[in-house]
Amino acid sequence: MDLSPYKALVTKLVPLSYQHDLDSLLDSFLPGLDTQARFQIQAEIRRLTSPCLRVLDLRSLFPEQCRLFRHQGLDHMLPPRLEQRFQQLLDDYHGEYTRGLYEALIADLAALRKQPAMLNASPWHLPAFGTRRKETRLQFVTPVLLHGKGTTVQANSLNISVGGLLLHLGAPLTLADGTDILVSFPELAQQPGLDCLARPGRYQVIGGQERGEESNRLKLRRQEASEEWDKALHDFIEQKRPRYGSDAEDLYSTTLSQCWGQALLETGLGMSLFCDRQGGIREVLSNRFGNRLLERWRLRDTGDLLASLLPPERIMRMAQNPAHPVLLYSFQLKGQQQAYYFAADQRQLADAGLYREFIAEGNRAGSLQLYYLNIRPVTFTDQVIESLDSQGVQRLQQLGWHLWLTPLPAPEYRPEGKANIRPLAPFLLQPQSRPVSLVPLRQPSLRQETRFRYETPVELELNGQRLPGRTEDISASGLKILLDAPLELALPARIALTLPELDKLGRAWKLRGLDYEVVNQSGGGKVLHLHLLGEPKTHVGFQFFSALLEQNQDKLRARPQSHHQPAWLMWLSRQAQQQPPSPTFLLGRNDSGFYVQGAIACLAQQGLMSFLSNEFQQAYLSRLISRQLMQSIATALHRPDGKSHLMVEIWTASHADGEGKSVLVVNPTPARQAELFDPGRYRQPRVSLAVVNRLQLRQLDFFIPEWQNLTQTALHKTQLLEQQLAELAALCQVFDLTDLALSRVRLSAPAASPAPLPG
Repeated sequence: MDLSPYKALVTKLVPLSYQHDLDSLLDSFLPGLDTQARFQIQAEIRRLTSPCLRVLDLRSLFPEQCRLFRHQGLDHMLPPRLEQRFQQLLDDYHGEYTRGLYEALIADLAALRKQPAMLNASPWHLPAFGTRRKETRLQFVTPVLLHGKGTTVQANSLNISVGGLLLHLGAPLTLADGTDILVSFPELAQQPGLDCLARPGRYQVIGGQERGEESNRLKLRRQEASEEWDKALHDFIEQKRPRYGSDAEDLYSTTLSQCWGQALLETGLGMSLFCDRQGGIREVLSNRFGNRLLERWRLRDTGDLLASLLPPERIMRMAQNPAHPVLLYSFQLKGQQQAYYFAADQRQLADAGLYREFIAEGNRAGSLQLYYLNIRPVTFTDQVIESLDSQGVQRLQQLGWHLWLTPLPAPEYRPEGKANIRPLAPFLLQPQSRPVSLVPLRQPSLRQETRFRYETPVELELNGQRLPGRTEDISASGLKILLDAPLELALPARIALTLPELDKLGRAWKLRGLDYEVVNQSGGGKVLHLHLLGEPKTHVGFQFFSALLEQNQDKLRARPQSHHQPAWLMWLSRQAQQQPPSPTFLLGRNDSGFYVQGAIACLAQQGLMSFLSNEFQQAYLSRLISRQLMQSIATALHRPDGKSHLMVEIWTASHADGEGKSVLVVNPTPARQAELFDPGRYRQPRVSLAVVNRLQLRQLDFFIPEWQNLTQTALHKTQLLEQQLAELAALCQVFDLTDLALSRVRLSAPAASPAPLPG
């Protein structure tokens, strides 16, 4: 039934329904109403006055304006306008947070988002795997008793885990950090098997009250070991998880951080390299710009650029000071018989006094390149090793260093006179033909055909032994087998496979002693990955499984392709996301224009981080780029000229006399650049390079295992995430090029003394 004709009346009846009988109100306002319409209106009013448990957290839309608003144990983050509207609506809804109040706020939010918006600030996201707790939490409200010296205080739980507790107190309570307190669960103890929770257990206050301030929230950690309590809380959490969900916020933040990091990996201008502990290059993660980056430096094999430009001695020299990025210059000079390669970082050129000569000869050759390099050590844990398969352990255990290589615009300087390459002899490279294969981010599965979930007993014959197991998934050319006990194998290993149950059903196929090869192991040796041996057309296993899948595809459930991403590649991707090459802003775009959806911090560049932060330690892109400039950049990127990235130099400085506002200049002329570096007129000059590329959701492919877990735990969180990703419009990386700009300005100045020749 359409209730739109009664909408105004329903809005008027909702506040009256708290003081008056609903039937009497309908008799007064709508005498003679038919039974069906009367029932529908009553149901709608009861729906609007029913309690709501949804938290309104609008920091992703209004991060700079939002502030905490607490009501009935729920923490909302609202801008002042919606907070004021919330308080007004509470008068209409009898002081209760109801579905009607929630829907009214959502309607006001839709109107608010249509207003023009600036590039707002956003909290910095520290690059990591996301929020991962050691134990499962359950968001569940139940009475809790706090037992003190002769007093008992009642509170309500907000979330429960085996080792911790978050409480909401009816009145503020002052408790210092580290205070011991006894806690019991009176109502939970009435459920079967949970009677031990009536006996008080010892907890300790943690965090948030170091200075003894009062708070309505209390965080507690269990202090005493009790198998009875552990089992009771664990069973209760597992029992309630399907209905109430667990770790929704943690999974949401983890998935969101992985999506942002994946957007940087797949569309950023940089390339991620992994080296062993001796500095040799082992793995190179490459997106679709990687081949273009290496094209200029290839001789015969893919790895020639990396082996000559980044030899082990250069990588180990950078590793001695990983906190400072390196600017590496290189160029190629074509001779009559061969090509000559030169490379040196800015510090080497400054110490040798050959910066001007190197830039001049690189520009004369027409192949000068500039690379921005970051390096950090790679850390392994036992947990990481256990999650990898045998191939992954072999590939990754050797890694010791992670390196970002990002191409930047090279300086231009063309002096008059003849070329003189002799002073640059110390920087001449010996080209090394050491091939390094690129690792695409979208690694294809070894089994190209679709896998299906199917479980049936198997027997493996290996070296005269018979090993029982069962299939986990099947395809025409391969199987995944789960054994009852772990097995150590030297891969690849040949085995004979028997399918006893299927052989009984189809004796004509003779499914015994089939030739397969173990190509990989995982799960601590209990999971085997098999591939058929021999020609597929004549292999009985290939013929049987092809017929089985063809006739039963509607009954079998296909495994999602995202789970086929190798564990070692997922580990490499996440390691690359741990420390991005620069502070990164992810911009969304809606009806009101651009807004900062997320910001990834780069801890190695504290100076740039502080410059891009406001007084509340939030990411503040408006300090560099206005909304109008971002609109111009986005328009330029949509032109059909083939440009995928746009670079903008932004110069900032303050007046030396301290009067007037700070100066911000976009792409200044060389004369203006020299003026900004004049200490008599300006101080604290800073040069930032903003590298912007547009994003489209179809360009990205998210291989994130947490996504499926989030969908199972909280569908509305997944829908919120999909909406935010659909609004992704641009990615902006910011590099600090102050030292480079200062050297570039000095190029046109006369040399202090002739550059010495190498001894």
